[in-house]
Amino acid sequence: MNEIFERLNCSVTQGKIYQMLLEIGPSIASMLAKRARIKRVTVYGALEGMVQKGLVESFKKNNVGYYQACDPEVIKNLLELQLEEEKRFAERAWKKIEELKQQREKSTREIIDVKGVISYYEGKEAVKSLIDENLNMPEKVQYCIGLSGYHALLVAGEWESYIKNRVKKGMKVLSIQADTREGRAYQKRDKDSLRETRLIEPSRCPEFGELNLIGDRIILYTSEENETLGVKIVHQKIAKILKKLFELAWDHSGEKS
Repeated sequence: MNEIFERLNCSVTQGKIYQMLLEIGPSIASMLAKRARIKRVTVYGALEGMVQKGLVESFKKNNVGYYQACDPEVIKNLLELQLEEEKRFAERAWKKIEELKQQREKSTREIIDVKGVISYYEGKEAVKSLIDENLNMPEKVQYCIGLSGYHALLVAGEWESYIKNRVKKGMKVLSIQADTREGRAYQKRDKDSLRETRLIEPSRCPEFGELNLIGDRIILYTSEENETLGVKIVHQKIAKILKKLFELAWDHSGEKS
């Protein structure tokens, strides 16, 4: 029986008193205390607790307070209610756990780091954070081919803010872009954006991606066709190779207005 009363959050004393009331019938607190050899104040507290739970009823007879045990069927009903509540709690808990699992999967999916050399970014916010990292670099020149970074920040509503902070930092951009209406409009903003843009034949320029070089950092990202993801590689030798290739492309691009 003790296990049953524990499930109802009843103390050992309460379980003992309930069974005693079933045995002897209605009784006063002092008699119960004497019979159970428990302090009267403890018995009063135990009885009041069981009255609140619906296990014991209280009434007066000849102006004296009496207590009697409720039908044991009440215990069954209380346990069933408790089981239902536990079931509802479990359902809410499983739902929250699934949300936490999805949150963990999302966070681990958005930015994955491999030995501090290669980092993978997925989603608009992740790629935005990747682009914002540029502003923490000590280098004063940034090299880029393609407009994906522009698209990513434009969608996030952060393009103007990013340009303002980059210009304030004094970081210049050498940019190679496709000779399209969008590319020409981009080039016209060069002066205010601390940037020099050269335009090339659209077929020779990345259509849905951008290559970005700053110091030892190589960044590749795309934000077109409902897909936004990026990769960052931090490697001195690979960065030098790609910078040489950029310089070759830059020299052969020529300036166009």
